[in-house]
Amino acid sequence: MKVVIITNGQINDLDFVKAELLKADYIICADGAAKYLMDLEILPDQLVGDLDSIEEGVLNWVQKNEVAIKQFPRKKDQTDTELAVEFAFHKNPSEITILGAMGSRMDHSLANMFLLVKVIEQRILGKILDENNEVTIVKDNIRVNGNPGENISVIPIGGMVRGVTLTGVTYPLNDTDIPMGSSLGISNQFKEGSAGISIKEGLLLVIKSKE
Repeated sequence: MKVVIITNGQINDLDFVKAELLKADYIICADGAAKYLMDLEILPDQLVGDLDSIEEGVLNWVQKNEVAIKQFPRKKDQTDTELAVEFAFHKNPSEITILGAMGSRMDHSLANMFLLVKVIEQRILGKILDENNEVTIVKDNIRVNGNPGENISVIPIGGMVRGVTLTGVTYPLNDTDIPMGSSLGISNQFKEGSAGISIKEGLLLVIKSKE
């Protein structure tokens, strides 16, 4: 089961968002992101949040269409995106994709990327997507599809990452340790139609990007 979460971050390409939403088995909307769904005329299965950023007309649209709403107090210890991710866990998904998670607020963008740690700890594939980037976290191995020449970067988080092996890229690695803070894994490129990434210990942030 694939859950797609749409959050109230920066969204520039609604066609891209629509294409991803149509791949979902279940759609969770975090608070004010409902405005994008109303523009696309796509109903979420669930609205989650404290409802502090949703416009009145958009909320009326949600309620009129009898979308399930789980409202939280405005004074809370979690962002609406984290609440949406935790709600998604109850659906027992095999994959969670988050849209609208990046934007001008660097604190929110980083927090959203690190939410992928919670996802992978549940043994669920987690991704953050926009029209230019695909972000995921690896703690064992993964295969990432791409086009020759596309950029792919691997960044250690939480400390040393041991035994990193990269295949199918311009600059392969074989059982290499990468300390946190190193730029060794930045701006590699796909050499083939997919790249293999495996590690023995630690957590690796993987970002596929295009100019």
